[in-house]
Amino acid sequence: MREATGPTVGIVANPLAGKDVRRLTSGVTPVSDAVKIGAIRRAVVGAFEGGAERVLISGDRSRLGDRALAGLDPSGPVEVLEPHGWHTGRDSQLAAARFCELGVGAVIALGGDGTQRDVAKGWRNVPLVPLAVGTNNVFPSQLEATVAGFAAGAVASGLGVAAEVTAQAKIIDITLESSGGADVALVDVCLVRGSFVGARAVWESASVSEIVAAIAEPPSVGLSAIAAAVAPVGRHEAGGVHVRLGCASKNAQRSRRIRAAVMPGSYSDVDIEHCERLRFEQPVTLWGPGVLTLDGERETVLGRGERADVAVNSNGPQVIDVGAVVAAAQRRRYPFVPVVADG
Repeated sequence: MREATGPTVGIVANPLAGKDVRRLTSGVTPVSDAVKIGAIRRAVVGAFEGGAERVLISGDRSRLGDRALAGLDPSGPVEVLEPHGWHTGRDSQLAAARFCELGVGAVIALGGDGTQRDVAKGWRNVPLVPLAVGTNNVFPSQLEATVAGFAAGAVASGLGVAAEVTAQAKIIDITLESSGGADVALVDVCLVRGSFVGARAVWESASVSEIVAAIAEPPSVGLSAIAAAVAPVGRHEAGGVHVRLGCASKNAQRSRRIRAAVMPGSYSDVDIEHCERLRFEQPVTLWGPGVLTLDGERETVLGRGERADVAVNSNGPQVIDVGAVVAAAQRRRYPFVPVVADG
């Protein structure tokens, strides 16, 4: 595929988003392929309306992009990338990396916190419209795909000046001492009890021992909601929060019990032993044994004595403010002198 030669918007659509075990166990309706296909179609229409001259869509085994284009008559060329065939979050990661290589001007990511994280792994400072289509949606926003597409198209084309309508999100960097590997998260990193990844999604708060969160906002659902109950930190505030969970019966003088919405349709009792606010770059060491979860999904097993060093940093994705973009584009397209009422 050739490098982008004009304003180009990329669309990442994760076919697995909104379908994990947390929805099954909580009785929340899974997000169907039809919902995602409709969102892709509307985002394509909006992208061209916003000034894009080309749209690229991530490929996947479910063929969401191809199905979205069936019967659609877009205003410009639309291409679907060749699928990588992983049928995991790695597909979203590789698609984002490819968009970066091709000079894409803005990316729309359809999915939950995990999908947004995968995109950031592939392109750390991606100019991003994160569109909530997942189970846990702390990082992305509930937006109409038509307007999300318009905002991405306007940023890609320069109709909305990127520096004026984007804000750099926080990101959590993880360094694994044993392997020398590294990873990232956008919302939270947790250490949970266990020795295997399994179904990946975490829905039992009793298994969680520590949380490091970059975003811990009171209206959130997920593990970051635990931190939000005792030490809230907004997405635009500096730093993060570290929470250690305990057992009230063993540490009655030190623990406090709260209730938090750890997944849709479910509240749990949680005992908090310790919490502290974190500065940017302030390291927290999480010790095994246990499993690291990143943005709500199990990722890495830590053996006994193995450690992960975690820090909240300020240099994450460039998140596009859709409302600001639309307003800026309208001012440029439709300048007028306000009419002053008589009297």
